[in-house]
Amino acid sequence: MSIPTISAIICTRNRGESVVAAVESILANDHPAFELIVIDQSTDTITAMALRRFQHDHRLHYIASSTKGLGVARNIGLQLARAPLVAFTDDDCRVPANWLRTIEQEFQREPRAAVLFCNVLPGSHDESAGFIPAYQRQQRTVVKSFCGKCRARGIGAGMAVRRDPVLAIGGFDEALGAGGKFPSAEDADIALRAIAHGWYVVETPATYVIHDGFRTWAEARELAARDWEGLGAAYIKPLKAGHWRAVVVLGYELLVPAFLEPLMPLLRLRRPRGLGRLVALIRGCARGLAHPVDRERLVYQPIATAPTTVERSL
Repeated sequence: MSIPTISAIICTRNRGESVVAAVESILANDHPAFELIVIDQSTDTITAMALRRFQHDHRLHYIASSTKGLGVARNIGLQLARAPLVAFTDDDCRVPANWLRTIEQEFQREPRAAVLFCNVLPGSHDESAGFIPAYQRQQRTVVKSFCGKCRARGIGAGMAVRRDPVLAIGGFDEALGAGGKFPSAEDADIALRAIAHGWYVVETPATYVIHDGFRTWAEARELAARDWEGLGAAYIKPLKAGHWRAVVVLGYELLVPAFLEPLMPLLRLRRPRGLGRLVALIRGCARGLAHPVDRERLVYQPIATAPTTVERSL
C-alpha cells in the first residue's frame, strides 16, 4: 500500500449507519494515494457493525474512542494521519470523486495556507419544514489577515488543514465543538488561530461537499445559540492573549451579523429576527473571559489528554 499524500477524516458519534454514505463517497475518490480514518466516539457498536462491509478496503482505518467532543476527535485523527494534508467532512455529508485531488491541488497553489474550506451545498430537503446548514463562495479567496477573516465563514463540514503547522499551534481547541465546554466553532477557531500565527486560510469553490444534515425550523434557535456562543468563546481568546488586531473580527461579528442584520426587517416594518445571536455571542465571550487560555497556542486550558484509543479491525 502506497504512503498517502492526503488523509480524510470523519468524526462520528451515535449516528449508526448514517455514516456509510460519507464513507462510500470518500472511498470512491479518484485520488491515487489517500487514507480514510473514521473516529467513532459512539456509546454503542452500531457504527462499527455498519462499517464492516468495508473491512477489506485497506484505505479505511476505524478508530473507536471512549472520548467525547468534536475537537478531541479531530485531534485524534490529526495525530493518527500519515499524510501532510488532512481533509475533514461530517458523518452526514457526501463528497464528489475529485474532492481529495482538488483539495491537494489547492494547497499546492498556496504553500502558506494552513487551513482550507470548500463549498458546502445543502442536500435535497423540504424548505418549508426546515433547512440544512451550508456555505457557498463564488470566488477563491486567500485570507491573510484578521480583517479578511471577517467575511470568510467556511464551515467544518468541508474543511482541510496542513497537518504539521496545525499540530504546532496546538491542534483543534478541545474545549470547542459539539460535546465540548463551548458547543461549536472549532472550525472558525482553527482558522483564526492559523492567521494569528502567520498562516493563511483559503476558501475555494473548486470543490464541495453535499450536506444532508437537515434541521427543522423549530431547531433553528437552539442551533444558532450554540453556534454564536461558540464564536464568542473562539474570538475572545486572541484578545485575552494580546492579539489586539483580532478585535476587528469580534467587532465585526458583534456589529454586523449579530446586531445590524437582525434589525433589517425593521426597514420593512417587520419584527426583528435573530437578536438571540447577540445574546449568545456575548455569553460566549463572557464564559471565555472566565476560562484560562494558553497565550502561545491560543487554546483554552487545560488541553484534555485523550484516553488511549483502540483500533478495531473491520
